[in-house]
Amino acid sequence: MSAARPAFDLRGNSTARRTVRVDFWGEPRDVYANANLSVYSAQTCNARCAFCVEELRPTSRGVALAGQKRIEHDDSRWFGALDAVLSLVQRDLRPSVSVTGGEPSKDPRLPRLLRVLAAAGARKRTVTTNGSGLLDVRDGRRVVDWIAATGVTHLNVSRAHVDHDVNARLMGYREGPTLDDLRAVVAAARAGGARVRLSCVLVRGAVDSTEAIVRYVDFARSLGVDNVIFRQLMRTDPRTVEPNFVVRFSDRKRAPLGPLLDELRSDPRFTFVKPIIGYYYYVEVWRFEEVDVVFEEADLARIEEEKRGNGRVVHELVFHPSAELASTWQPWDGVLGPP
Repeated sequence: MSAARPAFDLRGNSTARRTVRVDFWGEPRDVYANANLSVYSAQTCNARCAFCVEELRPTSRGVALAGQKRIEHDDSRWFGALDAVLSLVQRDLRPSVSVTGGEPSKDPRLPRLLRVLAAAGARKRTVTTNGSGLLDVRDGRRVVDWIAATGVTHLNVSRAHVDHDVNARLMGYREGPTLDDLRAVVAAARAGGARVRLSCVLVRGAVDSTEAIVRYVDFARSLGVDNVIFRQLMRTDPRTVEPNFVVRFSDRKRAPLGPLLDELRSDPRFTFVKPIIGYYYYVEVWRFEEVDVVFEEADLARIEEEKRGNGRVVHELVFHPSAELASTWQPWDGVLGPP
């Protein structure tokens, strides 16, 4: 992205422009009013994406995923802690809620989790998945039918390329949904009121040009999808990062977003809608005919910069597989409870 993009200013240009005081079991903290609660599935992902964000987040702070991920295997303890978290944040904050992973579509807890979130009245519920388990049957229903039945608002499906074999190579698995599977998933999700989004990373030699973006959007439309996001491979701070396979791939294969957006500004097929400025990410929303096309750049180093400058503000909430709520994606940092 161009270096001229606006810097994040919570009071000046964020979507909420304010914080909310939340008492986390005796510790009051100021929380960004439009914060999201991420429920981090303990289910190990069955893919091996070369651009895996789950692997990248701890690596950006010098810690390998395997060395920090802790799992609470007792369902009663895990759901008990989640109930305590939901009770607190629903009263004081009412955040949007995202279920992510890991791979939540393969998580045996997912149907119960979706029912708990629905019963709590959590707003704008999202499930992010590689799609491999959406047609699996759990507790008497396909996973996608649980998503539809429990009022999930958005279903995000990661897909790195329109071609099945190229996608399998980039995502490191052969279990990805076929085109027929994707059509069935989209139809079932939409029938229940969930909007499906396809999520694609910008990779040199794969999706890295305006025409490749157009082909991907046309592919999405052929499935009945009207919402697509393209993400530049995340950046990290070379002074703190553990250079694992994701970091090496990202640095080698990152397709820069800035030049693509410059091309779009002179392409009459695309219409600019709005920017969204986050504390470590920048988003532009565009329209291509009837499809919302979103572009995102994120830099994990900016998280540390924001913490140093405004460390008491909580920007996001993560309920970890260890059944702990934290203000970061690291279960050892910013732990808020429950007690």
